Amino acid sequence: MEEKIKEIVSTYIKVPKDQIGTGTPIGRAALGNSILLHRMYARLGEEGIVVSDYAEINVFGDLMRKQEGGDLLNSIPVMQSQAADTTGVGIDIEEVAALPRVADLRRETFYTQNFTPAEIAYCILQADPYVSLAGLWAAKEAIVKADGQWRNRPFNTIEIGHTMDGKPEFASMGLSISHAGGVAVAVAFLGTKTSSAPEMPKTAEKQTSTGWISWIALILAAAALLLGLKH
Repeated sequence: MEEKIKEIVSTYIKVPKDQIGTGTPIGRAALGNSILLHRMYARLGEEGIVVSDYAEINVFGDLMRKQEGGDLLNSIPVMQSQAADTTGVGIDIEEVAALPRVADLRRETFYTQNFTPAEIAYCILQADPYVSLAGLWAAKEAIVKADGQWRNRPFNTIEIGHTMDGKPEFASMGLSISHAGGVAVAVAFLGTKTSSAPEMPKTAEKQTSTGWISWIALILAAAALLLGLKH
């Protein structure tokens, strides 16, 4: 089993499997972005190697210790979230090209583990499904950064909906998503507790939140454009 794990991991971290040891980095920093990290564990999951919390895994030895300790599950657990009283802002940028191209988004393990059926259906109907999926991914990462209570939840339990005019929405957070130059950028703004998803009590507070989101989204869009020009 260890050899099989090394074979899969090596294709993502770009290190020959015979050079992978207990201290070989296999965390997010080693892969470059969170999309590739999730892709690697989705591939491992297809082989029956599903890890309960791979955010804790930094080196190959961590992964093997989880296997030896029986900390490999048949499904990824949903962590119970708790109310958060803090106000936070999360920002994330993702490359569209990092998403795997597949024949059917509704059946591929990577997509079913990280997006809900409703999210996939929405993106399939867009002009470029992968651009839309990258935007949702960036938004999920931004949500986690804005409110840590979502940190250990599978991405397919963080469902981002859309209003009638196409604006992204999630619980009581303000969201903004933009695309440019082959990258997707998103910002999430937490203004109230997300456990009960209450509405902002004052119109002025809503306007303040929206104002911050608009400014940050504008900055992110400009940054994305610059990144695209460099590629």
